[in-house]
Amino acid sequence: MNATVPATGTRAPERLAFATCPSCRTTHRTMADGTVGNGADWQCARCGQKWSATRLATVAAYATWVSRQTTQPGDRS
Repeated sequence: MNATVPATGTRAPERLAFATCPSCRTTHRTMADGTVGNGADWQCARCGQKWSATRLATVAAYATWVSRQTTQPGDRS
């Protein structure tokens, strides 16, 4: 999420986003999203699920598929 700052032409610093468990929505404060993207994995302290970049991508793809399946043909929302 780097954006160019118009007044200076320099890049704004990236915001630090923490990994979030898709199951229970608990934020893992010691694991940044960038770290997960680089191959790290973690276990949720609340629900005990184990997560990795591959598993998170699978969950995201499934959520996209479900949203397409539940959209009605005439629905434009």
